[in-house]
Amino acid sequence: ILFKHLLIMLTLVGCQYKPNISKNQSQSQYPTPSEVVANSKHQDWRKLDLNNTLYMTLEHGVVVMELLPELAPNHVANTIALVKQGIFDGTNFYRVIDGFVAQGGPLYESENELKPLSAGAYQIAAEFTSTSDLGDSFVLFDNQDGFADETGFVKSFAVGRDLDSGESWLLHCYGALAMGRSNDINTGGTALYVVNGPSQRYLDRNTTVFGRVISGMQHIQALQRGATLQGVVDLTEQNVIQSIQVAADMPTEEVMAIEVLDSNSDAFKQLLASRKNRTGDWFVYQHDYMDACGIPVPVRLHGQFD
Repeated sequence: ILFKHLLIMLTLVGCQYKPNISKNQSQSQYPTPSEVVANSKHQDWRKLDLNNTLYMTLEHGVVVMELLPELAPNHVANTIALVKQGIFDGTNFYRVIDGFVAQGGPLYESENELKPLSAGAYQIAAEFTSTSDLGDSFVLFDNQDGFADETGFVKSFAVGRDLDSGESWLLHCYGALAMGRSNDINTGGTALYVVNGPSQRYLDRNTTVFGRVISGMQHIQALQRGATLQGVVDLTEQNVIQSIQVAADMPTEEVMAIEVLDSNSDAFKQLLASRKNRTGDWFVYQHDYMDACGIPVPVRLHGQFD
C-alpha cells in the first residue's frame, strides 16, 4: 500500500511540473530560415566586391574574407596595401585560443626587421567606431541589446549603434575579422584575428573590426590551438598563412562566384523574423528574440538556389 501511495505521489508531482510546450499560434506561422532562402529571388542576393575581398590560403584550405570600408576605411585600405606587398605571406597564426580568437600575421623582434613599405603602414590609428551616415543601408534589428542602443545590419554585417553619439561599429560575432593591438590603441596594423567561438561582444569598441569570414571558417577551426588559456604566443612554427591575396588581383578562374543574402532585401527581413521565432516540427517554443550575432547570414555560389 505504501508503495502505491508513493507511486501516486510521484506521478502527481511529475504532472505538476510538466512544462507548457504549446506553441504561440501567431508566431508559429513564420517560415523556417531554410524556406526563406529557398524562396528568395535572384535580386535578393549581392555579389562580393572583389576589391574588398581577401583570399587567405592555409594548410587545410582557403578562407574568404569580406571587408567593410564603410565603417573602418583606413584599416581596410591599409590591410589591402600590406596584402599586395606580401607582408602576411609565410607568417602564421601564432595565438589560437579555443572558443575565443585566432590571431596571426608577422611578428617582429625589433624595428630593424621591418621591410620597407611602398604603401600602407605597420601601425595605424584605431577605428573602433565610425560616425559615417549609414542612411538606408542600416537595417534596424534590435533595440534591446545589452552592448548597444540598437543593432542592425549593413551589407549583411552585424552593426551596433550609439544613438547619443551617432557612432556605429561592427560586432564581434563568430567569424569577425579584427585587428589586435597593445595597450596603446594606435598600435594595430598587422595582428589580424578572427573570432573562432561564441560572439565576444565585450570586445566591441575596444578593437577595430573591419571584416568577416564569408567562407572557410572550418579551416580557421582546423588551426592548432595553443597550450595555454592565456594566449601566450607559442605557435610560431605552426598554422602557416601561405598567402593572402586581394580577389580582384587573382585570375578569374580562381575566384569563387560567392553571393550573400542582401540585408536590404525583403528576404533578409523575413530571415530576421524567422530566426527570432524558429518553427518546424522540432521546435516547441518561440522566443520572439535573437541577438544580432545569432543570425547566420546565408552565403551561396551564384545561382545555387535559382
